[in-house]
Amino acid sequence: MDERLEIERLLSRISLRDAVAFKALYAIAAKRLLAVAYRVLQDRAMAEDVAQEVFIKIWNQSVPRLIGQNLSLAWLCVVTRNRAIDALRKKKPETPLFWVDDKGTEHSHDAEDESASPLPQLIANQEGARLGGCMSQLEAGPRQAMLLAFYDGLTHIQIAARMHRPLGTVKAWTRRSLARLKGCMENHI
Repeated sequence: MDERLEIERLLSRISLRDAVAFKALYAIAAKRLLAVAYRVLQDRAMAEDVAQEVFIKIWNQSVPRLIGQNLSLAWLCVVTRNRAIDALRKKKPETPLFWVDDKGTEHSHDAEDESASPLPQLIANQEGARLGGCMSQLEAGPRQAMLLAFYDGLTHIQIAARMHRPLGTVKAWTRRSLARLKGCMENHI
């Protein structure tokens, strides 16, 4: 049977949701459509995505209105090529981090350091040391409750269960400890 007639017959069966016809069309056309998409995109993963989109479009759309219009492998290739061009237009240009110039010299872009500059780092370290000093002034139980609350993110109920203490005790410890830490931190300014 002529390939054009076979594809037209398969497309008409696919419009009736014939999965066997869809599988047969895929077997006939998948490699060629992938090659067309790859030729345009020069990226295997993107080409596979485009070919998949074409097959999804064929399955989801009603094809009967196109029957009789020479639906052939060429038509499928044109649809794939157009989808690949659309994907290429949507693709954002990428700037490589490293590249080699015409003379063979390797270059790289300077990337901005996202960590804090020296002054904010120094201030953060001083505040951390000050907070550590204030925390050391708390008794062992309240200090442990504060650490569980603010570093481990536990609730009062979870802290009480972990420390085997009454819930009211844990709440009082955290409230009093916060007040003491606030006063200590303000005195060290």
